[in-house]
Amino acid sequence: TINTGDSLPISSRPYPKTIQQRREMQEEIQKMMQNGQIRPSNLPWSSPVIIHKKKDGGIRFLVDYRKLNCVTKKDSFSQPTTEELLQRLGRNCYYTKLDLKSGYFQVKIQETDKEKTAFVTQDGLWEFNVLPQRGYEWPSHIPTCNA
Repeated sequence: TINTGDSLPISSRPYPKTIQQRREMQEEIQKMMQNGQIRPSNLPWSSPVIIHKKKDGGIRFLVDYRKLNCVTKKDSFSQPTTEELLQRLGRNCYYTKLDLKSGYFQVKIQETDKEKTAFVTQDGLWEFNVLPQRGYEWPSHIPTCNA
């Protein structure tokens, strides 16, 4: 749950983009739509998009959720410490490692929270069907969803 209490919807304008960034952003949005990760939105929540160039030349599509994070109530779940993990694992004989590709996108979110994940570009407004990256409290949801 993205618990924003009684906060009014956060609405932002899109950040300016170059023609190339806009083209890359449109391609990424198209991929996310085809994968069912996002859908069009017309609700009052919106956060701007940041396009980050990766070392390999690709792009990282990020939504600037800083304003949303300011009104999101902190989750009470806390990550275990290294010492706690070692104590739990110490008696076991076998270990398995699982690396989820695009881990955030593996976690579906509640229908009532989708509007809060909305992002805005010069071309429109979309919202996530799955957990997007960059949310303040969202990393704590992945271990609890996979437990």
